[in-house]
Amino acid sequence: MNREDYPTVDESTLQGVVRTNLDSPEPTKAQLDRKARSIALIRQMGLPYMDNLPVVEDERQTTPRLPEQVAKRCIAVALCAVKGETQGNDEALISNLVKMYGAQSFFSPEEAVFIDNPSPEPQQLIDFCWRYECVHVFLWALGHIDELKPPNIICDVPHDVGIIRDTGPDDFVEKARSRDQAEILDMADLYYRLHWAAIELRLQGKKSEIIDEGIVRERHRALNWLIGYMGQKWDDVSTDT
Repeated sequence: MNREDYPTVDESTLQGVVRTNLDSPEPTKAQLDRKARSIALIRQMGLPYMDNLPVVEDERQTTPRLPEQVAKRCIAVALCAVKGETQGNDEALISNLVKMYGAQSFFSPEEAVFIDNPSPEPQQLIDFCWRYECVHVFLWALGHIDELKPPNIICDVPHDVGIIRDTGPDDFVEKARSRDQAEILDMADLYYRLHWAAIELRLQGKKSEIIDEGIVRERHRALNWLIGYMGQKWDDVSTDT
């Protein structure tokens, strides 16, 4: 699907800022196959898609995150989400969890400010609570979850948090193992296109019961971090479509 009413911008002006077709001028078979599989799934879902959306980076263009990095990021995001869920009303709980998991050094600058803030703004609490969807992706990437929930169903928070709790503070990081990078790239490609579909529906004033833009945005964020999109640090990870 292509829309003629989209504003056009020379891709050369966007290169290095967002993903463009110039980043992979000669896509590999793996990249093209990945794109084709994603579009086929999206078409089966009855969602809009755009043929000209760029391919996601090839394995040779990405550096896999170390399992330890993913596990620590998962813990940091989970603790921030817990604080968001509790509305910042249980600082003792958060402090104890941070100490239990030795997570003081796991937080990004933005997360560290939030964790230490006794009175976050209401929107901050909401935003960080949404990051449970990122935790869901990280648990999948670490092999703790076989499949992600559909893009219209929020993650099972008690189940996901229970995985971290039951694995234990030491083993969760020290025994972490990651999925193959090709699988992660497959999912990153799919959610890149699902996010485009969700935004397209919103711009057209339409809704679909089989996709939720908030869920997709957060999972897209986590997947972009996992593949090192644009070399961005966690606080700066973008979800360009």
